[in-house]
Amino acid sequence: MHMIKVTHSRNTGYMYCFQSELVKCDIAPLSDGRPYNYNAGFVAIKATMGSRRVYALIKQMTNESKTLDDQKALNRAIRMTTRRRKRDEGVPRANVLDRNQFLSGLDYFERSGRKFPKVFGGCKPLNTSKCPLVVHNNWIVGKEAKVYRFREHLMWLYDGNDQYYSSETRKYLMYTNPKPTTSSGLPKNVTERELSALRTALAIGHLLDRVVILPRFHCGTPIRECPLNSIVHIKTFDARFAGRYRENSFLKHPKVPDSVKHGLVDRRLVMHGSGKSSGAVIEINDILRQFGDTTAAVLNVGSLLDVQVVFDETSDRSKFVSIIQKTFRRSNYRQQN
Repeated sequence: MHMIKVTHSRNTGYMYCFQSELVKCDIAPLSDGRPYNYNAGFVAIKATMGSRRVYALIKQMTNESKTLDDQKALNRAIRMTTRRRKRDEGVPRANVLDRNQFLSGLDYFERSGRKFPKVFGGCKPLNTSKCPLVVHNNWIVGKEAKVYRFREHLMWLYDGNDQYYSSETRKYLMYTNPKPTTSSGLPKNVTERELSALRTALAIGHLLDRVVILPRFHCGTPIRECPLNSIVHIKTFDARFAGRYRENSFLKHPKVPDSVKHGLVDRRLVMHGSGKSSGAVIEINDILRQFGDTTAAVLNVGSLLDVQVVFDETSDRSKFVSIIQKTFRRSNYRQQN
C-alpha cells in the first residue's frame, strides 16, 4: 500500500494535488475502475481522527480474517465508518483522487486502448488526462507481467547490474510481424504463426549471441497490435527466456545509447530452396554464413513467419532448441490464466 501523508510543507505538483483533494475529506484513495471503488494501493491521507478510525478498523478486520485482502478491507472500513452519525467528530470524509490525474491500470492501459506507449507531443498542464501524475500498475497479475508492461510503456528506469538498457556492447536482433490482410477479424492460425516466428527469432538470437527485440503481435476483432502479454504468460516465459529478449519499445528508451539506436542494419533472411509445405527451413550454417560477420548493434532480419531453424545435434544447441520448441503458455492481457 502506498500512502501519502499530507502536511502544510512547500509542495510539488503531487503535494498540490493531494492537498486540494483533501481540503474537504480525510482520506482520498485512487479510484479503481469505478468512481467509488477505492484502491488500497495508492492513498492520500490527512491525519485526523476519522482517518485513524478507518485504519484501526482495517487492522482489526485483517487480523480477524486470513482471506480478506487490503482493498476489500479498505472499502468495507470506509463504508462502515462513514455510516456513523454525522455529528460524531470521528466520522471520516472520503473521496477519490482526481480520476484524470490518478489512474488505475484498467483506466490508463485498457479503457484508453494504450497497448504501447503513445507520443502526445509533450506534456500539457495539469487537469488533463493526457498527463496523469500517477498510474497504478494493477489489473494485471504477477510481478513479471507488471515489470514487462511498465518496460513496454517506457515507465521503467531501473537498469540493473546487467545494464538492461545502457549496455554499449550488447548486440540485438529485430524482426517484424506483418499485419494480417483481413479486417474482419484475426485470420486462422495467425497467433500460432507469430509464436512460431518468435521461437525462430530466439533460436537465431541464440546462434548469433543477440538479444531479441520483440515485434508487435496481432490479436482481437477487429485486428489490433498487441504486446506479448496479450498472448503469452509472462512469468512462465521469463522463467525460460529472461534476458534473451527486450520489449518492442526498447529502442525508444532514454537510457539506450545512441550508438545502439542508430546502429540498426536491415539484412533480410535469404532462403535457399529447402522449403516445405508448412514453411521454409533454414540450417545453422546458412544463418551463420549470412549474418555471422555482421557487427551492427541491431540486426533487422524482417519477417520470420513460417521460417524454422534446424539445429544440429551438438549438446548446447540441441538443449536450447528443446527449450524453444516447448509450447508457450497462453494467457490473456491481464495474465489471469
